[in-house]
Amino acid sequence: MYDHQTRSLWSHITGEAIQGPLTGRQLKPLASMPQIAWKTWQRNYPRTRVLSVPTGGGMRENRSQDVYADYHASQRAGVSGMEYTDDRLPNKSLVIGVQVQTEDGNTQFRAYPLTHFAETAIVNDILGEVPLLIFHDKASFATAVFMRDVAGEVRTFSPKDRHFAEDNTGTRWNLITGEAISGKDNGARLERLPAVNIYWFAWARYHPETSIYR
Repeated sequence: MYDHQTRSLWSHITGEAIQGPLTGRQLKPLASMPQIAWKTWQRNYPRTRVLSVPTGGGMRENRSQDVYADYHASQRAGVSGMEYTDDRLPNKSLVIGVQVQTEDGNTQFRAYPLTHFAETAIVNDILGEVPLLIFHDKASFATAVFMRDVAGEVRTFSPKDRHFAEDNTGTRWNLITGEAISGKDNGARLERLPAVNIYWFAWARYHPETSIYR
């Protein structure tokens, strides 16, 4: 992608300017849900405003067809015939890419294959001493990553119904909003971290030092 003011080119995966006057500058990632079914989002955020991008003739964009369907179904990894392989996982495996800053100032990366979420929606993990809650619901494709630290106490979470979890204190959490809806921490919110749903080859290409959740 490029910015209109300087025409610098930016990586949409790392957020870094890779060519132009702003080369080396970094965009700040925001924590959000990478992808989610509209009905699930609307149920939790009924006052949401919807962005629609006008196209030629004043018509709205056509979302009835995925223009990348052939690419998703193929084994191609990259553009213009470019090949890249990190054979720790198949190129087109979908993963949740997570990065955290450790106390010593280092950045650590980990990929969570979506195959881990076939039977459970929750993974409790630690990355660089940072306690993480990884959530993925295969039906709505909702994905969220939270800190498991609540008021200085690391919690362990178990799935309860769809989009909900209960921690080891009995507090029940909505994992779409990150809010506690009952229990001793009712009304508290988990800290959400940036995450991305992405093909393995793309995540590994930009973050070759990444570990893989096993």
